[in-house]
Amino acid sequence: MNIHLKRHSNLPVHEQICQYFIDRISSKIMKDGERLPSVRQLSKELGVSLVTVQKAYQQLQQRGYVESFQGKGIFVKSTHLKEDIDDTHTNWHMVIPDYVPRAQSLSISQPLRNIRYHLGTACINGNLLHTEWIKKVTMQVIEQHPQLLGQYSSANGDMEFRKAVSDYLRTKQLSVAPEHILAVSGAQQGIELVAKTFIGPNDVVFMEAPTYPGSIDIFKSRGAQIIPIPVEHDGIDTKMLVKLCDQYHPKLLYINPTFQNPTGTTLSVKKRKELVDIAESYHFLILEDDPWSELYFKEKPPAPIKSFDTSGHVIYLKGFSKFLSPACRIGALVTEGPLLEKLIAAKSISDLGSPLLTQKIIAGLLQSKELNNVLQNLRTDLKNRGKQCIQLLHQHSSQLTFRAPNGGNTIWVKLPQHVHADLLLEYCHMKQLSFLPGSACFPTHVPNQYIRISYAGLPQEELKQAIEILCEMVNTLSSAHKYYPIESYPSF
Repeated sequence: MNIHLKRHSNLPVHEQICQYFIDRISSKIMKDGERLPSVRQLSKELGVSLVTVQKAYQQLQQRGYVESFQGKGIFVKSTHLKEDIDDTHTNWHMVIPDYVPRAQSLSISQPLRNIRYHLGTACINGNLLHTEWIKKVTMQVIEQHPQLLGQYSSANGDMEFRKAVSDYLRTKQLSVAPEHILAVSGAQQGIELVAKTFIGPNDVVFMEAPTYPGSIDIFKSRGAQIIPIPVEHDGIDTKMLVKLCDQYHPKLLYINPTFQNPTGTTLSVKKRKELVDIAESYHFLILEDDPWSELYFKEKPPAPIKSFDTSGHVIYLKGFSKFLSPACRIGALVTEGPLLEKLIAAKSISDLGSPLLTQKIIAGLLQSKELNNVLQNLRTDLKNRGKQCIQLLHQHSSQLTFRAPNGGNTIWVKLPQHVHADLLLEYCHMKQLSFLPGSACFPTHVPNQYIRISYAGLPQEELKQAIEILCEMVNTLSSAHKYYPIESYPSF
């Protein structure tokens, strides 16, 4: 069975299995009377518990799609009832091949049903953002430049925006001319532009393990061969990187060096310089993703890798939506020469230019005299949230392993040995809670023992409730393992 399960999806695994069979039965791919795999066979094939498959089959039977015969098995029902099915318009879509990576697409397309506590989304709650300041700057932009509401941006971006970004990056010890900046519609588009411009089938891409899930999908969609490199306490393992460079011929390294997503680690200055030297020696590109280096709780983080680059091997990607305004999906790619020209060409194919109004708003925010105070207040709020989250985790479970964050808005948590993240997520869904399973952050299969949680996305009281629920589920599943085999956890 070619069932692509999305372990980090907000749709429970048993419901994904159920929906797979509903789609195949309704589209006539599975014929009347056709036998389904046995519970044990499908459980082994998919790497899920027996109870998960049993729940999926029970739902199929309750909805009238299959029938069970004692001692024979489960079969497609000859006159199955159709729940919300329109054969003439939807189900034939299932037989059309597509080329969309599934890690992100399913969780995005499926409604977040019955989820109240979203711990998996690495975003900042609107109550922590200075929306009145954003509103004021937005109104000033519209009043001063009403004509821009009827204009398009150029493919490489508005010059005022690029100048504002250039000035802002100087505060990060990165000196770059506005002409070397390309406006993109968010960091995700920036990664995609680099991937589709420079990466083709079977090209080797090095990535941190773990890493940002969205980047995995993008490079996989290009047919890249992804090689994971472990992350240490001070960032990517550069010794392992050199060994792998001798074994493979990488075309690109994707890295998130500051408050890395999901581990929260920060690459040391020593390693930042080493990466530039390694890239020069082995002739590969570095895509440096910097979504939230502003969100530090102690000392300011090191200068970007790009600041040490004198040979043009580093493409720097700066996102602004994470710490300024999620509604303004604007970022910037920094590079030069032929690399920049090729990226501008790719950008013009994608959308001919990012929204002009959004660029002007971000430019206004970056140029605002209030920016430093806004960021300082945000850092203080997030630091307090992080402390609260750490205290709650310690208070409600002694079985979790994690490191207190020094910045960003996520915590990387290791579960007890016998608690599987996917199963924990399934039970947390019953309590209206979701998080990101660590398996989503690895390009290859890994032990399912990690989760990523965000402490910035929920109101303070809901964060407290969410951590209590999470710890309750961890403690219960850990205790249950003493009395039940892994495939027969009790219901809650």
